[in-house]
Amino acid sequence: MAVAYILLVLFLAVFVAGFVLLILGAMNFDFSNSEIPPGVNEPVKLRIIHIMLISRAVVGRILENIGICSQVNFVRYLQDRKILQVDPKLLIKDLWFEKVPIRIYQPKAPSASQRRGVMFFHGGGWVFGSLETHERLCRSIARESESVVVSVGYRLAPEHKYPAAYEDCLNATIYFMKNAEHYGVDPANITVCGDNAGGNLAAAVSQTLAGRSDLPRLRAQVLIYPGLQALDFNLPSYQQNQGVPPLFRERAAFYMLQYLDGNASNLEEVLEGSHIPMDIKLNYGKWVSPDHIPQKFKVRGYKPHVLLDCSTEIYETVKRFCEPNLCPLLAEDAVIQQLPQSFILTCEYDVLRDDGLLYKKRLEDNGVPVTWYHLEDGFHGIINSFNTDWLSFPSEKRALDNIVNFLKRRRRPGPRSRFGGGRAGAAGPRRELRAPRGRRRAMALLPALLLLLLGLAALAAVLAAVLLSLPSYDIPPGVNQPAKLRLVLAALLGTAALGRILEKTGLCNQITFGRYVRQGRKLGVDPKLFIQDLQFNKVPVRVYQPKATSDGRRRALIFFHGGGWVFGSLDTYEKVCRYLSRESVSVVVSVQYRLAPEHKYPAAYEDCLNATIHFMKNAEHYGVDPANITVCGDSAGGNLAAAVSQTLAGRSDLPRLRAQVLIYPGLQALDFNLPSYHQNRGVPLLFRERAAFFALQYLNGHALHMQEVLEGSHIPPDMKLKYRKWVSPDHIPQKFKVRGVKLRRSTDFIAEVYETVKRFCEPNLCPLLAEDAVVQQLPQSFILTCEYDVLRDDGLLYKKRLEDNGVPVTWYHLEDGFHGIISLYDYCGLSFPSGKRGLDSVVNFLKSL
Repeated sequence: MAVAYILLVLFLAVFVAGFVLLILGAMNFDFSNSEIPPGVNEPVKLRIIHIMLISRAVVGRILENIGICSQVNFVRYLQDRKILQVDPKLLIKDLWFEKVPIRIYQPKAPSASQRRGVMFFHGGGWVFGSLETHERLCRSIARESESVVVSVGYRLAPEHKYPAAYEDCLNATIYFMKNAEHYGVDPANITVCGDNAGGNLAAAVSQTLAGRSDLPRLRAQVLIYPGLQALDFNLPSYQQNQGVPPLFRERAAFYMLQYLDGNASNLEEVLEGSHIPMDIKLNYGKWVSPDHIPQKFKVRGYKPHVLLDCSTEIYETVKRFCEPNLCPLLAEDAVIQQLPQSFILTCEYDVLRDDGLLYKKRLEDNGVPVTWYHLEDGFHGIINSFNTDWLSFPSEKRALDNIVNFLKRRRRPGPRSRFGGGRAGAAGPRRELRAPRGRRRAMALLPALLLLLLGLAALAAVLAAVLLSLPSYDIPPGVNQPAKLRLVLAALLGTAALGRILEKTGLCNQITFGRYVRQGRKLGVDPKLFIQDLQFNKVPVRVYQPKATSDGRRRALIFFHGGGWVFGSLDTYEKVCRYLSRESVSVVVSVQYRLAPEHKYPAAYEDCLNATIHFMKNAEHYGVDPANITVCGDSAGGNLAAAVSQTLAGRSDLPRLRAQVLIYPGLQALDFNLPSYHQNRGVPLLFRERAAFFALQYLNGHALHMQEVLEGSHIPPDMKLKYRKWVSPDHIPQKFKVRGVKLRRSTDFIAEVYETVKRFCEPNLCPLLAEDAVVQQLPQSFILTCEYDVLRDDGLLYKKRLEDNGVPVTWYHLEDGFHGIISLYDYCGLSFPSGKRGLDSVVNFLKSL
């Protein structure tokens, strides 16, 4: 018994650890990718809701990849688990209207006349939502407004594509209008209502019924933060609130595509706006344009979007976006003029805010009375959290009260109803029998138990990988703060192990996970810098400009981040770039080049070159002296900086670069057996094998011949002899060879391997191999090397080449430094004093120019 008890306790403990791991991951994702503006209502509650949504999505993805159920079905299942008690004031029945499932809510209290009716279409992006998810909201509307509410369970995407949801809502509404009196409802006092995607459906149904002479006229339409168009996802609200949960800009477009096609393969083009031809954009510009948004809604971080050309192939797949039944904002004026009185609710912190504002303007321009209520502190989805215990919001109650007040003002007298609920009728079967509540709750716990089990396996695998791997790595005694470096190494090993697990389960590949983890948190506003994201020749860049006034034009630094051409981004080097800009009082341009293995050589080089040329030609626009521009990079970024500097050295149509700053650069792939590669082969953060792996990923998008490259059998003997004058241990000073250098055994050349890697001999990929005629033209240079870095000798060899060709070189060597030490500056308490010294040496060099 004692053993069993101990095992049970251990089992539960690891389950809890797995659950905590998931929540921490969800919290990390939330903090890294979402933005909760200070003006939002109760931001802490919103963050908790978002974390719960992320956790639910993660579990659903795991279940999908192990074959239990799809992610969509899992999320739907959890959404439908809300079990409400009998409402003493309402009769609630599940029926069918024209083969469409509906739930009808009828006040029990007697009425002096026929009641108003409300057709309610739930939100959920056409993918989620059900009669259950909006049960509380429908009950509240029925009770407070004393109306008969009909909630419609329309078919969902992606199983049922457009126009399935629209047709279900239309058919259910027509049926109810024809049979309203059976439910004690005045046929002339029926309102359509919906939130989010339901608002879209309500608007489309209202437009379709506007010209029908065989039916009573709708009394009103109530549109709660509706999504009404898919032509422009770059309106002010989409930009301002792109990271505000629970609806991100990308998800808004994703749901539209799911509803239209059942897939989101063209998501990027839709977000960019390249899915609609220019003539159609201009035609609909009279209705869908930032110009029609009041100025007060544009002051919060809006930048006009450049119109992009359309791809014919993409347009063919999404051309139905121009149908008013899918995008009601595009209906003709002749239809809009016939619409009933309207209520529109918008939220300030909602990507769909401007859809509502544009439709409000269209209605008003066509003489339709509009009641508009704007939640200054509201966010998308706030209404549907109504009365959900402690996660409800005060502003949602205000919004709901305004909707109820609007409905109450729309009442018209009619004959007395016999009973508040009217006839139950034979419209369809009764609500199906449910399983006992205890059993349902037990079933709802199964996913959580499965989650904990998966967490157990993941945690055990990660810990095992870290504990087993740590002893095989070498932390030399002379390295700066070895205990802290070992902690960084453990974190990297844990990340790699977890990434492999996620890749095996099909959640995401290891590289994508590694990129995500390295992103870090978004930083706040810097009081000393103007920071803006732009594009130079279609290459994303981030520009850092000192706010302090300058007597003349400033120097500029074009920065290419490290990460082995595979990792790294504008965000990972944000703190480094801010520091360089502030301390050197320079304009810094950080370049987001395309990454391998998706984009092989020369993609990264071309992006860096094109961004640099664009900036050199337009330097004066940024207050920069065109003759005082320096290229800079660390690790793979140092490689790119050296390659760009060589390419521009002979250009007579551009100003000459002022300098190049190369921070522990990787400059060749001919010899991975130089002294530093052997001495530091097991020293983090870059191992010898990983250096070869990254070079092959950049070249070919795979590392199939890594062993041959490490052994040196990938280069022909004659070529080795040719480049030996530049790439050889003989050119490394003797003092760098005393620490554990072994003579390399010669290996046989493999011609088949050379055919796959022969571009390693191109200077744009390996700048150390450039001819003397090119090197002689290079600008003043700064090279930083680290003693405990496999790439140390690449920097030393390039330093010698530059000096031999008369190029002035400032060399700074970190005796206790290791590869990647600069990138850890101010990184979650894991920065190193030696790295700060290295960064300051770069700043001092820049100031000396």
